[in-house]
Amino acid sequence: MDKIKVGVLTGGVSSERYISIKSCENVIKHLDENKYIIKRIEITESNEINWLDEIINSNLDVIFNTLHGGIGENGSIQGLLQSLEIEYVGSKVFSSALCMDKKALKELLSFNHIQVAKDVLIKKSDKFELFLDDIRVMEFPLIVKPNLGGSSIGIEIVENICELENAVYKIREKYYDDTLVEKYIKGKEISCCMMEQDGEVKVLAILEANKKGNIFGYEDKYERGVSSEISLMPDFMKDMIKDIAIKAFKCAKCKDYACIDMIVRDEQIYLLEINTSPGLTKSSLIPMACKSSGIGFSKFLDTIIYEQILRKNSKKSVDISV
Repeated sequence: MDKIKVGVLTGGVSSERYISIKSCENVIKHLDENKYIIKRIEITESNEINWLDEIINSNLDVIFNTLHGGIGENGSIQGLLQSLEIEYVGSKVFSSALCMDKKALKELLSFNHIQVAKDVLIKKSDKFELFLDDIRVMEFPLIVKPNLGGSSIGIEIVENICELENAVYKIREKYYDDTLVEKYIKGKEISCCMMEQDGEVKVLAILEANKKGNIFGYEDKYERGVSSEISLMPDFMKDMIKDIAIKAFKCAKCKDYACIDMIVRDEQIYLLEINTSPGLTKSSLIPMACKSSGIGFSKFLDTIIYEQILRKNSKKSVDISV
């Protein structure tokens, strides 16, 4: 069989650019050069590199998107590739846009009877004072995060109105984003690493956050080398978590893979968010889940790439061993 031409998108202009580059390096490292012709395509703000021309003119079979945040994860790149009729791995336009918008996703999940934390959305143009009554009802401590952010960037736990107001204005000024204010739930923070194969959605692993503080933050995920450990929860809890994760993956119409974050407290499970383009660095959750499940990251990449090729060609089988 001819080698598959894979374009790996990296960089971007979001606050997660550095992580994207590290994800790209790890993906390329684990792609078998005997199976693939690999082209790295970096997206930048500079006009020196015309990345769009590279995408259009490289005659690629499939795109692997390692962009995180911003246009790489909110449906923009997905819509561009779809309009160009270029195949790409991962969630499509609707799912990408939905899961990037934390508030919109939570409303969909709640409608489908999946438990989420109470919250208040404060838009960039809103006056902070208008939300004080709703905020006081939730009671402190509260967790504050950019509504469209990722990689735990910009997240804070606040203990009073003054801290909350400062956090809201910081998100407005630094990230130009709306602010999602949630009830802080202290418990086990876990991630379900998901994979889709042959139309079946399954949980690769349930990983428990190995966090230094009260938040599974940016440094925990990418700078301390070990981001999580295999959860030692009772089997009945794991089964409940898996059922919720699979239901959420399907409700949000995700494709190929995702990480679904939850908090578990006193046998209550709260879904926090779905990451349709999670980090793929050597210390990220998906590679760790692949290792713990016995699949291996290279085989994981083979599987989801060939799944997309199968969809592209509308075939039921392909002559490749993954």
